[in-house]
Parts: sequence; C-alpha cells; structure tokens
Amino acid sequence: MATINEALCLEHAVLRQVFDQIERVLAGSQSAHEVKSLAAVVEGLLSGHAENETNLAHSVLDHVLAERGALQHLHQDDHELAGRFARIHHTSDSTKALCLLKKALAATREHFRHEEQIVFPALVQNVQPETLLVLGGQLERKEKNQPGRQPRRKPKK
Repeated sequence: MATINEALCLEHAVLRQVFDQIERVLAGSQSAHEVKSLAAVVEGLLSGHAENETNLAHSVLDHVLAERGALQHLHQDDHELAGRFARIHHTSDSTKALCLLKKALAATREHFRHEEQIVFPALVQNVQPETLLVLGGQLERKEKNQPGRQPRRKPKK
C-alpha cells in the first residue's frame, strides 16, 4: 500500500501526462468550444484530486502549514487556479481561450511542484509513517469504490 504522499505524487504524475496530451490536442483546436471542453475535463480531474488532498493530506497538516505560512499560499493558489479556469469559460475568442488554458495548465504544474517540494515533505516530517499509510489506504479504498477506477499501485522505488 502506498503512503498518502506517494499516492498524491502519483496522481500529479498522471495529471501531468494528461496535460501533455491535452496540449497536443490543443495544437489542432479551432474553436473556443473545443478549448472550453478540454478545460472542463481538466477541471473535473483537478476537482477530484483537490478533494483528495484537502480531505486526506492537508487536513492533518493544517496547523503545520499555517505556522509556516504555506496554508494561506495553498488556498491562494487554489483560488487563483479556479479563476484561471473560469476565465476560459467567459471568452468566445478561440485564441484567447487557448492562451488561457495553456497558462492555467502551466500554473497547475507549478502548483504541483510547490506541493511536492513543500507540502509533501512536511507530511513526511510531521506525520507518523503509520498515519501516512492509513491515509494512503483511505485514498485507495475511495478509488476502489468509484465505478470504472482501477486500484492504485505503489510506485517502484
């Protein structure tokens, strides 16, 4: 079984691959509607991921992150990312929508990098290893209960 930080890093890796594929598809996009549809797919994926992070990882770290000023930074990032995606849906110009989605994907990658360098190491430093495994197991059980989802495999070291 993977720890919660391992599982969330794996989700980041998968999401980055999805972003790469979306950017390849975007190269041939001709309409704002196509761009908005792809943005909606990303938003749906990020919503589930954010819920996992908030409910399983950040909840046990809120006090530590608050002391370091990182909690406010995470909430600000989340708000800014939501705003970036919202702006995509408010334009009818395909070129502008495309530019906005590319910027939103880049900002999301940066957000992931921040979590992997600041938040996840804080988890390892401040949470008992057994708790990290329990949280990882909770995420795995949650995914098993979702239709069409395959169980997560522990990453190879």
